[in-house]
Amino acid sequence: MYTKWGMTIRKIFVYGTLFVLLFLAVGVLIYFNVSPFLIALLSGGFLFIQYFFSDKLVLWSTGAKVVKDVEAPALHAIIEKLCSQMGLPKPRIAIMQNDMPNAFATGRNRKNAVVAVTTGILRVLNERELEGVLAHELSHIKNRDMFVVTFASFVVSLVSFVIYILLSSFMARGSDSSYGSSYTAWMISILLSNTLGVILVNTISRYREYGADRGAAYATGNPDGLINALKKISGARYSPSSVSSLTSAKCLCIQSLTGRGLMELFSTHPPIEKRIAELERIRSEIRGY
Repeated sequence: MYTKWGMTIRKIFVYGTLFVLLFLAVGVLIYFNVSPFLIALLSGGFLFIQYFFSDKLVLWSTGAKVVKDVEAPALHAIIEKLCSQMGLPKPRIAIMQNDMPNAFATGRNRKNAVVAVTTGILRVLNERELEGVLAHELSHIKNRDMFVVTFASFVVSLVSFVIYILLSSFMARGSDSSYGSSYTAWMISILLSNTLGVILVNTISRYREYGADRGAAYATGNPDGLINALKKISGARYSPSSVSSLTSAKCLCIQSLTGRGLMELFSTHPPIEKRIAELERIRSEIRGY
């Protein structure tokens, strides 16, 4: 994928502005001696919203639209068949106008789940390959992966808060400014949560992808469908707008939106070649040779 610097600069500006606003808000709370426990409560509130309204937030941010049986009969038929095989209630189904072949699952539990696909993936994959991708997404729902990711994020936030409390208490002993020490401690805790914390959450996410691949292989009895799908959807170049519109669902997508090498630590997905190698091993496992 290539980088469009105009869009990248705008994203950095937006994220930077949000980052500054976050620090200003925390600074004001600390300056007025607001209890740190209230700050933690507010953080917990954001996590609550993220978990219980995840489906609505992701659908809204990606522009995916829920479709009925008559609007996408073939797609509904495949998912109904897979849900019957996997013992799952049928989720809502959504389609996103996006050229990038991708799919994602969201929702807080099996009864409130949504499986979404892009128009790009419907155009590129055949029925067997699409079945493998959809089985992968349904495996995320069956394994309650949305809860796992949200819980991991909560743990990282909690650890960050504890680090803040410990650092602010330690630094306040040798400082004349409680505001300055508290603010510095908060900055350090945020820095740690956005480096080590992100690495931890994304490591969990990568293992979650392997689990969904395995679930799809066994659910369909045909690992080759997902293998061929991964080969088709990987490596191609897509417009920055197609990629950026899926950013909010990057932990849930079938295809990674991030890099390789050292950057794999910050990726939500394993490299495609590693996933294919594991699926080929599972294929031998299923076939018994």
